[in-house]
Amino acid sequence: MTVLVLGATGNVGRHVVRELVASGTAVRAVTRDTARASEVLPAGVEFVEGIVSDDLILGSLDGVESVFLLTPHGYAMGEEQLRVIRAVRRSEVRIVKLSGTSSAITPDGPHACRQHWEVERVLESSGQPFVIIRPNSFMQVLIGQIVLPAVRATGRVPNAIGLSGISLIDARDVAAVAARTLTDSTWDGQTLVLTGPRAITYAEIAERISELRGATTPVLEITPADVRTTMIGRGLALWEADHFEEMYELFRAGRSEFVTGTVAAVTRNEPRTVDAYLAEIAPALAVDT
Repeated sequence: MTVLVLGATGNVGRHVVRELVASGTAVRAVTRDTARASEVLPAGVEFVEGIVSDDLILGSLDGVESVFLLTPHGYAMGEEQLRVIRAVRRSEVRIVKLSGTSSAITPDGPHACRQHWEVERVLESSGQPFVIIRPNSFMQVLIGQIVLPAVRATGRVPNAIGLSGISLIDARDVAAVAARTLTDSTWDGQTLVLTGPRAITYAEIAERISELRGATTPVLEITPADVRTTMIGRGLALWEADHFEEMYELFRAGRSEFVTGTVAAVTRNEPRTVDAYLAEIAPALAVDT
């Protein structure tokens, strides 16, 4: 079989491609930059260069049995995904959509989550074979892209969620679930909620980072409003700054502390822990060994 992968070079997409290739599945990857994609993806992947459009999708479906639906985080993300769904309508192609954390996927949730909610409703009523994957927040984003740079710059862990925890998930575990559902119809018609093995607080993350660095790394208490202000100061669009403020408010209220066993049920492997992820990125934390 052949799987068409959108978002093939991102935090999750690159691992989806690797999982599929390792299983012997043919992969056709849509990318805006074939040269870059060929550097980060394994050999044997067929590339389709361009941006998501009706013609590009329709021209890429020959022999395709499943599509991994992931488009860049953006103001018009929902419209791009709906375009894909319309393009494959009336076919038997399975759509596996990567959505967002369950607690935020509501009609009045944060901006990107409202878009996910709308796309999910269309999928559910489309008659198309589908699976919706709702991962909790990624370790690679909240830790790797936010906490890690802050620690390196200031020696502190910024905490906008107070005493609450988040059951952070490794993007590789999300990809493993996606690859299984793209090649196996067992989960068709289901919404799979994915989390890490337990909810962890930022105080615990700071403690573990302190151990790895060999230096005390205190928590810097901030608010979701502070996050918004910082993002606006860095040039982010207002809608995106608002989105992240609302997400941190949900986290602060404990709305992402829930834990599911879905990763293990689908992949037969336990999800990776935050401790394991931090140990992997320890060199970037300037570990004193």
